[in-house]
Amino acid sequence: MTKENPINQTHLIIASISASFAKALDKHNPGFKEEFLKQLGEHYKEIKNYSQPHTEALETLTWTRDFLNKE
Repeated sequence: MTKENPINQTHLIIASISASFAKALDKHNPGFKEEFLKQLGEHYKEIKNYSQPHTEALETLTWTRDFLNKE
């Protein structure tokens, strides 16, 4: 019997693909990645301040940032 994976696979792949697009675009438009990271941070703060918790959304934004910061 396999163990259940607690990580939301859909959100993980969304983060991975988003980071891949941003990295690819940064190669053709230098500075894009930094602007994208800035926007991620702004959206993270906005969602964090919502009246209801949105843990998976915040987790997805965090994963996207982490993928972007990996070399």
